[in-house]
Amino acid sequence: MAPNRHYFRLAVTIVILLILSGCASLNYYGQSIQGQFEVINKRQNINDILKESSISDVLRNKLNTVLVLRNFSVQHLGLPKNNSYLSYADLKRDYVIWNIFANEEFSLKPLNWCYLIVGCLSYRGYFSKSAAQQHATELKKQGYDIYLGGVSAYSTLGWFDDPVLNTMLRWSDIQLATVMFHELAHQQLYIKNDTEFNESYADAVAHIGVTKWLEKKSNQNLLKEYQQSQFQEKEFVSLIMHYKSKLNDLYQSEKSDDEKRKRKQELIEKMSDDYLIISKSWSKNTYKTWFSKDINNAKLAAIVTYRQYVSSFLDIYEKLQKDLTKFYSFTRSLSTCKVMKRKEILKNREIEFEC
Repeated sequence: MAPNRHYFRLAVTIVILLILSGCASLNYYGQSIQGQFEVINKRQNINDILKESSISDVLRNKLNTVLVLRNFSVQHLGLPKNNSYLSYADLKRDYVIWNIFANEEFSLKPLNWCYLIVGCLSYRGYFSKSAAQQHATELKKQGYDIYLGGVSAYSTLGWFDDPVLNTMLRWSDIQLATVMFHELAHQQLYIKNDTEFNESYADAVAHIGVTKWLEKKSNQNLLKEYQQSQFQEKEFVSLIMHYKSKLNDLYQSEKSDDEKRKRKQELIEKMSDDYLIISKSWSKNTYKTWFSKDINNAKLAAIVTYRQYVSSFLDIYEKLQKDLTKFYSFTRSLSTCKVMKRKEILKNREIEFEC
């Protein structure tokens, strides 16, 4: 899509937002629009950049990998064929946005924020770290558990041609592939007001995609390394889900707030102890940093939101004989179900259902 058409679309979006948003939302939408403008303004066509002799070998190799991955996503994963990730933008910072998760002291259900176009989400994103910190501080004063984390990429769901960002190139090629396939999966299927479905689905597609990509590369060492990391992630998520259940039982009990507060801390400490046990046999202590900092409901909710149904999607993919066409058809059919029915189907790993 031509740049002027992008600007026209964004201008129309601005007008709609200004008309429909309440005064309290204007500042937030203002920073979102400004942040998106920055991303669009800094985009450069990757093929044009690769013609420049002045770019570093590191950047050249990364951008060539992006083009390989983009082609792979279309040819082998059936992800959208458009102009996303055919351009590059250097934002001169480590993260493109910062997401806030907020939970009540005795609840693992995150606070939802609702937006035009995308519906309600379980987090609130800011292009400005200081603005995110300010809002997080305000929520903390109101008694919420808060988790604030940087994000390397996001999807505009096809509204714009998303560029690959410098924030995505800081990691390994496997992590780059994971992020790209995840965000492209959002463009392929997105259900309003169901963050857990959207993020789990995109994570599952990313896992499937990276596995296929590494198998095509015929690099057994890389494939083995990735499989080990996925095994460790599965153990980590299982641990989180186990203690999520225990905390939910606690929060719904008749215990006093003081008793809940004490028991909550005990369960979090026990979870950390259990992690030390399961990670002893790992070659890499992947989640050491996560456990080394304060853990609260919001931090747990961030994991649950992105990982709740990943194993369900992957099991269903296996049941469908690893046929991506069937898998995509299945997920599109799920989108017609009501939320609770959708959750039930995923929980039971059903491949035949009626909504």
